Amino acid sequence: MNRIVVFVAAFVALALPHAAIAQETDDLRSQFQAVVDDLNANSWSSFNDAVDEDAFVGRVFGYYVLESEPKQYFASSFREQFQNSFLSAFPLARTQNEASGEIIGTLVAFQEDQGQARAIVRYAGEGFRYSYHSYDLIRGRGGKVQIVDWWDYYQGKWFSQYIADALVRILPTRQTVAGLLEMPNPGEGRLFQVGELLKTLRDGNLGRYFEIYDGLEEALRQEPFIVVLNFESCRIVRDPGRLLAATAQLAETFPGDARFSLPLAEFYIQARRFEDAIAELDRFEDALGFEDGVVRLLKATAEMALGDFENAQADALSATEAEPDLELAWWTLLRTRTAAENYEGATEALSALEDRFGHLLIPQKLRRDRFLRVLIDKQEYKDWRAARDAA
Repeated sequence: MNRIVVFVAAFVALALPHAAIAQETDDLRSQFQAVVDDLNANSWSSFNDAVDEDAFVGRVFGYYVLESEPKQYFASSFREQFQNSFLSAFPLARTQNEASGEIIGTLVAFQEDQGQARAIVRYAGEGFRYSYHSYDLIRGRGGKVQIVDWWDYYQGKWFSQYIADALVRILPTRQTVAGLLEMPNPGEGRLFQVGELLKTLRDGNLGRYFEIYDGLEEALRQEPFIVVLNFESCRIVRDPGRLLAATAQLAETFPGDARFSLPLAEFYIQARRFEDAIAELDRFEDALGFEDGVVRLLKATAEMALGDFENAQADALSATEAEPDLELAWWTLLRTRTAAENYEGATEALSALEDRFGHLLIPQKLRRDRFLRVLIDKQEYKDWRAARDAA
């Protein structure tokens, strides 16, 4: 079910010299980096230009049996619906401050082979909200980068499927609903119930959604499509009891499935189930295929909460090594080493924060942080501060 393209680590040069291949890869990466930069500058033009509208619409319509009305609705307003769907797929803001902050994308991995590429972008919002997209790219006409589709790790599906799921709700006929369920011959009553369930989401009536969901027979609740749908709905309303039950059912229905590791890890961290969070973060990083600075610092934070200071320091250090320019990684290293009473190591992190990111970590600054104020009276910090001030 997970169609993420796996790239070999070493590319076959064929008749082309290695230098030429490297140059082409750098060119395609540069083009895609420009697309990400434009998104960060709140411009959609480059992103829109890179998407083949006809091909993408075809992918969306290929998932389910859709009626003509939702098809026409989407095709006639593709750009608007595309942008709205892109934004709605990110983790929801929990506070007004989070809602007012920007979501910034960082290109964290890029691999190309024979004119096809995989690019992973990490999107970060206020409140430690993270989403990862794995883009399938090709070299189109004139050598220009073209976006085929992308796997959304936060939603656990291809973006084209994310849109298709939304279109299903517009007019959920019995034929459409039957294609969503795995059970053979579901019967008119079940098809009607699921159709009404989808209509409540179309209308934004979550109260009615839960009334219908609570009345579903267990066989329908265990349908994989309904399990995912209910998890997504509970994630919106954030009812603790419902979200707990929906998360448990998601994990039970898709055991060990990395498609849902990122949202599960987010839930487990918030629920302070840190061992479960670490397991999902490990699974998620394996799916990414490389060491990611944010994943490592999230693991370090969870390990520190468990009192596992050795692994917390190791993962925080790994985060700084994987992404030396990730400021949060250095703060995490500082906090883990301070919590472990490794004050000499803490001063190394302090130096990096001052030298790389321009902070002035004088006692007045540390005193405002209840976790770091302990450093003020430590001889290692006093010696470090004196040496810095004398330099």
